[in-house]
Amino acid sequence: MKRSFKYGIGLVLASSLFVSCETDTDPTTQDYQAEYLGIWDCNEKTGVNSPQFYEVNISAGPSENSIIINNLYQTGTAIQATISGGFSLTFPSQTSENIIFSGSGSANANFGQISLNFTADDGSAVQDVVEAVLVK
Repeated sequence: MKRSFKYGIGLVLASSLFVSCETDTDPTTQDYQAEYLGIWDCNEKTGVNSPQFYEVNISAGPSENSIIINNLYQTGTAIQATISGGFSLTFPSQTSENIIFSGSGSANANFGQISLNFTADDGSAVQDVVEAVLVK
């Protein structure tokens, strides 16, 4: 009886070792920057030049949470935007092609559309307030 009790305890301990040796897997993080990259059709819905339709090319920025929006406002510009929480974009005041830009935006859940709200100031008397929608 003593011998079977010892074997029983040994068996229980050995089986607990096998259960506790499971490997933990880290959840994969989504590469949000990659979701924004590519050619987008831009539709400026408001602003001095609206309606205006053209293409923008979004490329990778210098860090994994930044992108470069090329040709925004259809002027050959290159605007750097920061990705926050995956779906939100902000671009602080910056000058490209002698135009001062600032604004923000957001992507929809499947990254098929980006809504942007920005100002463009070329130094004239009117600061252009633009609402644009980008579609892939």
